[in-house]
Amino acid sequence: MKASITCFGIALMQCFCCLVAVAQSTGGQSRVVQLSGGLNAYAGLYRSAGIAGRNQPNPFGLSGAITVSLPGGITLPFSGVLGNQGTSFRQPFNQFGLSPSYKWATVHAGYRNVTFSPFTLAGHTFLGGGVELNPGLLRIGAVYGRFNKAISSNIADPNIIPSFKRTGYAFKVGYGKTNNYIDLLVLRAKDDTNSISGVAATPEQSIVPAENLVVGLSARLLLVKHITMEIDAAASSYTRDIRSSEVAAEGSNFLAKFLGGMITPRLSTQLTQATQAALGYQSKWGSVKLQYKRIDPNFQTMGAYYFQSDIQSYTVAPTLNLLKGKARIAGSYGIQYDNLANNKNVRTGRTIGSLMVSLNPQPEFGVDISLSNYGLNQKAGTRPLIDTLRIAQNNLSATVNLRYSILNQEMAHVFNATGTYQQLSDLNENTASSTENNNENVNIGYFLTHNRSGFGANLMLSYTQSGLPARDSSMTDNVKFYGPTLGTNYSFFKKKLSTSANFSYLVNQQFGITGKVMTASANAGYQIGKKQSITLSLNYLNSNTGQASEKFDEFRGSFGYGITF
Repeated sequence: MKASITCFGIALMQCFCCLVAVAQSTGGQSRVVQLSGGLNAYAGLYRSAGIAGRNQPNPFGLSGAITVSLPGGITLPFSGVLGNQGTSFRQPFNQFGLSPSYKWATVHAGYRNVTFSPFTLAGHTFLGGGVELNPGLLRIGAVYGRFNKAISSNIADPNIIPSFKRTGYAFKVGYGKTNNYIDLLVLRAKDDTNSISGVAATPEQSIVPAENLVVGLSARLLLVKHITMEIDAAASSYTRDIRSSEVAAEGSNFLAKFLGGMITPRLSTQLTQATQAALGYQSKWGSVKLQYKRIDPNFQTMGAYYFQSDIQSYTVAPTLNLLKGKARIAGSYGIQYDNLANNKNVRTGRTIGSLMVSLNPQPEFGVDISLSNYGLNQKAGTRPLIDTLRIAQNNLSATVNLRYSILNQEMAHVFNATGTYQQLSDLNENTASSTENNNENVNIGYFLTHNRSGFGANLMLSYTQSGLPARDSSMTDNVKFYGPTLGTNYSFFKKKLSTSANFSYLVNQQFGITGKVMTASANAGYQIGKKQSITLSLNYLNSNTGQASEKFDEFRGSFGYGITF
């Protein structure tokens, strides 16, 4: 422990001294180098009864964070934590990167993640460099670097997942402004077969070197007044094993012809495509948007970590503004299904619908109503579907929210009431008895604020009832939770001392057993000057599930001191 404290203190002091020296070497000009950060010290008390302690009896610690900001948007954060619950020190140089900009030019260096389009380069972290240039209406971007680090398998540690070193590049060329443009994109990446030695110890760890070429199009276009079009499309050639045998490119498929001259087709090469498009109309009265998405099975790009494939969907989303903006109606309806290649045992279809109505006849009164319906249904694919295993469900959700406020120069009163109903209906009579459930929730709240003094208080009443599948056909298993929550806050001594307190009492009834959970907390903070503060926090928890062996109490308290610079 002493060694950890010494290392932490030395590291933190070295960082601080180095950063101060940098600032001094620049003549102390804050516009060139800016230092910010803070130190926090705390000591606490923890006691429990009825359960084993979940914390140190007397926790204490020291934490610090220092950030140096350099020209060009470069920031160097350092942080450290020292205490009897663990010690750590963090600095940014394990993955260091910067993207300085000047007028229409941006340069990327180090560890960066850049997005060109959803289906090409889409936020994958790489180590390398790149540029983005936007002189006038011209749009140019290019990056090159290492997308994966080489990791060799280790028989001594079977949890290590090996990987080849993967390098790649991506570039785009386009024309237009930020919200009205068209871009052409290319991404290419390949694994280095010589980057790791040895063979994986287990079949689960076995990997093969892969290669990927993606050509894409991304556009946001204003066709005519009020009408816009969005499109993201890509064609991907993904070779799962570049050591597999070469084959001749055959067929009249446009995708094969287009990419055939840019890749070496192999037995493990798969050509896939992805498209998402939208057509929208917007005016003062409202808007309507038509959306389409299709992603082929197994579509992949080495420029993204993960996204769903083997889906096709259609969606329409209209909105309507009424009564000079005092009423708004918005909705959407869509269908989605998979098994696009007709090679799965089952095809799963989904329908999603939603409706939202907002009424604000007066500034102090408003009503929001929302409905959503999610349907799931399966049909036979390559094999007959057994009725007892078929999934056919419908999930309905409805919410109503009422709000009313009374505002004047002295006081602000806000009343809020929310009710929610959710129901899962199983359309398969063979499984309905074990899956159907419903949930009802009501929350009523009152919030009071004294405008001059800053005094505040709130009261919340909540009730939740859930109907679960019955364990006995002669009874229904209902689970209930209900109870109040009280809170208050006030500032003293010209708002230098801020205080707050909260109390909640929650009753739960389930399977014929009644339990309760009570929590109470109090917090205080005092500002010493502009950059120093002390805090005090007290928390109490009493839990009684109704079982004699599951009763316990917990108390937590902490006192802290902080300074910022």
